[in-house]
Amino acid sequence: MVIYGSMNLRDANVLIGKFREKYPFIDVKLNRLTSDKLYARVISETRAGKFLADILENNALGLYFMKKSGLLAYYLSSEDRFYPKDFKDQGYWTTSNMNLHVTSYNTRRVARDQLPKKWEDLLYPAWKGKMMLNPSEQWFSWILQIMGKEKGLKYMRELSQLNLTIRSESAAMRVDLIAAGEAALDIDSTYGAVNLLKKRGAPIDWTTLGPVLVNLTGHGVAVRAPHPNAAKLFVDFILSQEGQGHVLSIDRWIIRSDLFPEQAAIKDLKLIPVNPALGENMEYYARQSREIFSK
Repeated sequence: MVIYGSMNLRDANVLIGKFREKYPFIDVKLNRLTSDKLYARVISETRAGKFLADILENNALGLYFMKKSGLLAYYLSSEDRFYPKDFKDQGYWTTSNMNLHVTSYNTRRVARDQLPKKWEDLLYPAWKGKMMLNPSEQWFSWILQIMGKEKGLKYMRELSQLNLTIRSESAAMRVDLIAAGEAALDIDSTYGAVNLLKKRGAPIDWTTLGPVLVNLTGHGVAVRAPHPNAAKLFVDFILSQEGQGHVLSIDRWIIRSDLFPEQAAIKDLKLIPVNPALGENMEYYARQSREIFSK
C-alpha cells in the first residue's frame, strides 16, 4: 500500500509503524511530498494514466481540490460517526489531525489580566505598535468567514492602521521573535510552536480571542487505488479510537468526539476550520491582504 502524504517523516513513521504492528501482512510505503506539490504530482500522474497512490493525505484545502478533480474515491468509514460534519467531506476525507491557531504573547510584556478577550479588542489604541502579524491569505479568508465579508474587510482596514509589525516568516520564527520581545503579541501563531518554546522556559504563552482557526489534515482513499482494501483498512485504523490515540501520542490535536474531551487545553474552545471551498478564491484574499497591510 502506497501513501502520498505531507506529514513530517517522524510522525508519519510512528503512525505507519503502529499500523504495521497491527497488520504485519501489509507492506506500507510512504511517498512524502509538500502540501503544494502533492496535488500537482497526483494530477500529473493521473493525466498520464498512472494510478500509483492508495492513500492521499493532505490539508483540507488540498483535499478539497483533489475531490473536485476526481482524485478521491468514495469510502464511508465505519468510524465516520465520531467526526463532526465541518471536519470532513463525508465519504471522501476525514480529519485525522489538526493544527490550532492562537494568539501568542510575551509574558514579560503583557500581564494575563491585560490580554484581549475578543478579536475586536485588538483595535484598542493601547495595542498600537505592539502587535506582529503574518496576514496570510488563509487567516485573512477565515476572518472574513467568521465576521462576514463587509465587517471583516472593515476590521482588516482598522487593524492595519495600528502600526503592526508585518512578518512573513514561519510561525516558529515569529514565536521566537515574540519570546525575544520584538513585539508584545503575534496575532496569528500556531499552538505547537508556542507550546514548544513555553516548555523550554521561554517567556511566552498563548490565548484565544473567541473562535479559533484550525487547519485540518485528513486521509482519503485515492481513486483507482491499486490496493483499495488495504487503503480502506488504513483509513479505518487512523480514524479509529486506537489510531487517534496514536495521533495524540505524537502531540497532534484530534477532533474525534469520544477522545476530544481528553485534550484539556482545547476541549472548551470553539474550533472553526477554514471552509475548504474558500480555496477557490485564495488569490483574491491574498491580493486583498497585500493591498490592506502594505499601506
